[in-house]
Amino acid sequence: MELGADLSLAQLVPRVPWEDYLRLEPPAGLRFEFDEGRLLVSPSGSEAHDLLIAVLLGILERYEEETQGRHCVAFPPHSFFMPPGERDYQPDVGIITDERKDRPLGGRTVGAPNIAVEVLSPSTGKRDRGLKAARYFEQGTAEYWLFDAEARTAELHRRGDRGWVCALAGSEGTYETPLLPGLRLDLVDIWARLDRKLRRA
Repeated sequence: MELGADLSLAQLVPRVPWEDYLRLEPPAGLRFEFDEGRLLVSPSGSEAHDLLIAVLLGILERYEEETQGRHCVAFPPHSFFMPPGERDYQPDVGIITDERKDRPLGGRTVGAPNIAVEVLSPSTGKRDRGLKAARYFEQGTAEYWLFDAEARTAELHRRGDRGWVCALAGSEGTYETPLLPGLRLDLVDIWARLDRKLRRA
């Protein structure tokens, strides 16, 4: 199925006003997001899921240090209001490459991330490939990266004229993006880093 084609609102509770949503505190082990009055609830990820997020953040943080923050700032799950009052998405990793990176960002950012990264899980994979893929595209995200920690596969998508275009998919290969000059994502290296973390865990 084409990325972003399935817009079904699975796993949603009844409508919640935006102001009430902003006051909600998710219980331990859950993450709340918001889409046009609906509360999206995601459970905590598996150990491999969470450690893969740590691996990706480590790579991006090292890149930020090496480039003195000239090109990006990367976040663990962080609110992106897309726009305020309508949508709050919290990708597993959000990357900002525009002028927003040079301003104090606080706990929430207005506008979509330039690069959104989601680590797939059985409970959220359908939403990540469907509704969230469509919303990120609508709101101007330039690249959408999907990783599967269990299958050891990745799909790295770039923005096309009418939808997402996959630039690299599979378990191996290297990926470079013009948004992050000099960064080379080596999928084999990413899985090796994940395996080392899992053995230590």
